[in-house]
Amino acid sequence: MKKAALWLILLFSLMFLFGFSPGEGEATPVIAETYLASELGADGSPVGRVSAYDSSAKEFLAVAEVRGVEAGTAVRFVWFFSPPGSGRVRLGERTVASPIKGSAVTFHSSLTLGRSWPEGRYAVDIYLLPAARSSVSLLFAVKKGGARAREKAPAVKKPLPDDRENREGTVSEKEAAFLENPGSFRVALELAEAYSAMDDAASLALAVSLYRGLASVSPSDSVLAGLADAYGRSCRFGPAFDTALRRAWNPMASPAGAVSQILLFSVASGDLDRGIECLRSILALREDGREDVLPGLAALFLEKSSTAGDTFERREYEKAAEEVLEEIRTSFPSSLPAAAESLRLAEELERR
Repeated sequence: MKKAALWLILLFSLMFLFGFSPGEGEATPVIAETYLASELGADGSPVGRVSAYDSSAKEFLAVAEVRGVEAGTAVRFVWFFSPPGSGRVRLGERTVASPIKGSAVTFHSSLTLGRSWPEGRYAVDIYLLPAARSSVSLLFAVKKGGARAREKAPAVKKPLPDDRENREGTVSEKEAAFLENPGSFRVALELAEAYSAMDDAASLALAVSLYRGLASVSPSDSVLAGLADAYGRSCRFGPAFDTALRRAWNPMASPAGAVSQILLFSVASGDLDRGIECLRSILALREDGREDVLPGLAALFLEKSSTAGDTFERREYEKAAEEVLEEIRTSFPSSLPAAAESLRLAEELERR
């Protein structure tokens, strides 16, 4: 069963130990297998295999089994949504690096939304870095009743508490710690994370209140990310966009996280115009964010063109997408992911 957010983070660093076999010879890292999993087990390892997800799924989970891993070997996961008749919209990405050397290491990335997923086609591109092109692209569908198991999860000898019970236990533990240390920033942050993981209206309201208080004291990127996520899970997309955009104001943090949240909120809310507005604001604010912002902006323009009410409006959005793609081509080396994504989006535009 899934743990609360903080517990998952702690367990993630231990996950690599389960794939480590000492005494193996030198080898070049290679992806041996990739798949979509149904959930994380109690030990933090991916459980089960699926080829599709139900629209009510709590999260998507992509897994890459890599052989011949060296310390520092990294895998990048890039998630996309493919609305009917349009190009892919990037929802987020995560790069995971192994701290150890091992003959076999399991890398994984998850994507959460906090509400029902829009039905349609999705994909996750998996890169074994430093490759500029994806090694594997896993395609999957989301629809009501759409989860299909490819492989049964390993049997467990004893039933584990259900997810709700697990999360309630975490909340009780964090509440007790907060009562003992009400002035501790760390303890308050952990309680906010626990409330947010509950995913019900009352808990999310408490999470928002805590995150807002923490942000007034220390508006760090992690606090603002948690606040934006809590707003999004509550379907309060106005403040969710505002808070995600606020993350980009911090010159010490990469704008990539803010861009990913804005793209996710754009898809979840259907407010593509707000997403475009936010990404343009980041472009004006952060010169170092162009590599992250431009592909997302082009994807949103393409999506807007597919929903345009008339031919003139559709052509205007396609033209805007073309201009952004041209800027990417002339600004970045072909080895960068942004350039590879621009080529894919250009091909999508040509097929229209």
